[in-house]
Amino acid sequence: KRQVRIFCMSIFDTFVKSPLNYTGNKYRILPQILPHFPQSIGTMVDLFCGGATVGLNTPCRKVLFVDNNPYVINLLQYLASCRFDHLLCDLENLILQYGLSFSAQHSYAFYYQKQTDQVHRNNGLKEYNSQGFYQLREDYNALPDKTCERANLLLYLLIVYGFNNDIRFSRDGYFNLPVGKTDLNKNNIRKLKAYIERVQSILSDFICGDFRSEKIQHHIFSADFVYADPPYLITNAVYNESHKWNLQTEQELLLLLDKMMQQHIPFALSNMIAKGQRKNVPLCNWINRHTDVQVFDIDFHYRGAYYNKKERDGEREILIVPEYE
Repeated sequence: KRQVRIFCMSIFDTFVKSPLNYTGNKYRILPQILPHFPQSIGTMVDLFCGGATVGLNTPCRKVLFVDNNPYVINLLQYLASCRFDHLLCDLENLILQYGLSFSAQHSYAFYYQKQTDQVHRNNGLKEYNSQGFYQLREDYNALPDKTCERANLLLYLLIVYGFNNDIRFSRDGYFNLPVGKTDLNKNNIRKLKAYIERVQSILSDFICGDFRSEKIQHHIFSADFVYADPPYLITNAVYNESHKWNLQTEQELLLLLDKMMQQHIPFALSNMIAKGQRKNVPLCNWINRHTDVQVFDIDFHYRGAYYNKKERDGEREILIVPEYE
């Protein structure tokens, strides 16, 4: 059996957070999943990369960040190409233009006391930023080219100032989240700076595409290692509100894993097989058919445990890795 190594930050001194608050990002469980990756990786594919957290923090020669959300891929690629000081200057100018708060510069209290509604403290800076945010959203949605520099700058601010810092588009391609409680604070600036520094220190490509396409499968079958973090079939998240990930796509992913195993492609798959009374039946059946995989339970509080047959209440998130001879 493959020996699980003790992970140490020999190449990266610290883990880097994504500048995007992407639902399901794996930052807090990196110490649990990274030890199950190969010790030496040439080219890695971060499939369904989302905010790019895992690829950013995996020691390897090159990372291919792959996602089928063009807005996310374009934004990550744009930020990766920026000089941090120039980017921050551009963001400050837009914040001034739209009359938004900038607590990294003037403090949260400076803006909070300017609001008329100080009774509902849980609303944060929502009142102060409301007018500017909706004008910002309208201007972004009106742009014909969502890949241009201005579009990426506006989208980043929409995420930072939007509800729960999420990313959500209507079926017509309009950003449709309401205003949120926070702004461009010191924490967001630190994450932005760390992301730019990390991604510019490694070899990387950002690729938009579906895992079923010939283009993406070429990268998958040419890689030295693939990490896959697909939308979870039995959970509800902003990124899957349109239900694009369904039983069929889950089964198609499992067929891809079978092909990868036939060619001995090293991979790791994150997923959830139980949530309350719901079960990911296709994945459970796939695991039961395979004696050549290891399944590890993921504990959000960093306590790892090997897979066992006993069912447990609540959520059960797992990591699957193949065992090749």
